[in-house]
Amino acid sequence: MTRLLSDLELILRQPGDDVRRVYERAAPRYAHFREAWLKVAGAGGEQAMQHYLGEILAPGQRVLDAGAGTGAISRRVLALEPGVQMTLLDLTPAMLAQAADVPGEKVEGSVLDLPFADETFDVVVSGWVIETVPDPRQAVAEYLRVITPAGYVLYTFCSLPDGWLSRAGSVLLRAAVGQGFAGKFLPDEDIPWHDCERSRRARFHGGLATFILLRKCCPVGAGVLPVAMDRVPPTPLGAANRGGSG
Repeated sequence: MTRLLSDLELILRQPGDDVRRVYERAAPRYAHFREAWLKVAGAGGEQAMQHYLGEILAPGQRVLDAGAGTGAISRRVLALEPGVQMTLLDLTPAMLAQAADVPGEKVEGSVLDLPFADETFDVVVSGWVIETVPDPRQAVAEYLRVITPAGYVLYTFCSLPDGWLSRAGSVLLRAAVGQGFAGKFLPDEDIPWHDCERSRRARFHGGLATFILLRKCCPVGAGVLPVAMDRVPPTPLGAANRGGSG
């Protein structure tokens, strides 16, 4: 836990408007921080993402890893379906350098203003990114903009836990890593989601980690819950979910 807090401090103890500098500095150690976070709370979110990617991915699809970091999620995508066309986008060259071994185009840019035309990608994945930007809804709106009408957006993020005791724990964690966060635990009112039969949501580790799947028909302007679920269901998305936008 001491090592985790040390790495959290490296990532988070910077002014919120200086995210680029935070991650440039953190890039050499970010993979270690990420693995520590997965062990503590984040593994369920990534397992949920992998569950749905296993159903969705197909050869030839164009996949964007938005906020790719060191390329960990891109590697998982390619392990599931080597035939996809990967694009890795990150704010910092130092992070993209850590993903140099991952096949695919590397693009420097912000998730708040993706440098791609509308309907460029079949799938957008984004792991532990939206909680680090000033406007999480804008980031997800951009993800939805660049997917095709039949596309998918899948993302994970750190969220504010359920219950006063869990929330108190998150406050203590935030205090331990100092004031001024490049990232935060998103409260319900800040989470980009949409109530739709095509959307999916899962929360893990008392609510510290959240996974969401959206389709093109899922605007995120209003704070409404998608279909709630406590864990990844064994049932597939189904034919209705594989169609175009609704």
